[in-house]
Amino acid sequence: MSKIPFTKLAASPEQLLAKWTSQGLTLSEAETPQALAYLRYVGAYRLKGYWFHLVDPTTKRFPAGYTFARIAERCEFDRELRAATIEAIDRLEVAVRCVMGNYLSLKHSPHWFLNPAIFKPTREWGIGQLIRKIEDEVRRADGKRFVSHYFSRHDEPYLPPSWSVSECVSFGLWSRTYAILRDPNDKKAICKRFDVDQTEVFQSWIHTLTVVRNVAAHHGQLLKVKQGVAPANYKAAGIRFSDQKAFFAAATVIHYLLDKTGLPHRWKEDLEQIFARHPGVDIADLGFPKNWPTNPGWA
Repeated sequence: MSKIPFTKLAASPEQLLAKWTSQGLTLSEAETPQALAYLRYVGAYRLKGYWFHLVDPTTKRFPAGYTFARIAERCEFDRELRAATIEAIDRLEVAVRCVMGNYLSLKHSPHWFLNPAIFKPTREWGIGQLIRKIEDEVRRADGKRFVSHYFSRHDEPYLPPSWSVSECVSFGLWSRTYAILRDPNDKKAICKRFDVDQTEVFQSWIHTLTVVRNVAAHHGQLLKVKQGVAPANYKAAGIRFSDQKAFFAAATVIHYLLDKTGLPHRWKEDLEQIFARHPGVDIADLGFPKNWPTNPGWA
């Protein structure tokens, strides 16, 4: 396929709104100021993510009677969903790193991450990358009291212990590190803390959490978007996904793992409230079935 130069010009919010209404979008005079505010402070390109699938591919016209208010509702729904998702995964991130760090420290030593014998590296992630990442993050956290306290009193090992390092590094490091643990018993002991007895399932689940968290944290769209990762089915708990890349699959993983921590959380309630506040949004666009609250992983 031959390529051509990009020639499209930028358009003002007023011009874009006029274009959309000429394509059949319904907008009253009273709604115009808020519609322009969305275009100025949210952006037409981001808003297009909530309506492009609705227009006729040939005529580019909106469905008859489709209003700007419905676009705004979908935008607000997605914004609230991202915030709730970040909050829920934040609790799980702390839980996973606490369980992994504590278990590996007790079994191997507080500096288990410096012991290459406990890892089976892959081409994608190895002990060198692990240590370099920890070194970089500890260096960036040098001003934190718990880091400076270690270096003021110790010079060997040259990095702080696991419980200190845990407060510096990202969730992605824990997911990749779990994947290269050499001893299957280490993997099994960690995942069973979350009532998952299949290491490959747990590995795919925590990888899912890191991907979805990054999407939400960087303002990515969740509504009517296939996730870039597919959490594994967990048949032992009756959890089978008809669409593993739908947000519902990730949401189920979040709920199951949160419940197994025994810590307080509002994930299910937050979702129910978001859905109730935005009745114009079809939750099937997230892959949620109508009976989702009673599905395995939620009940």
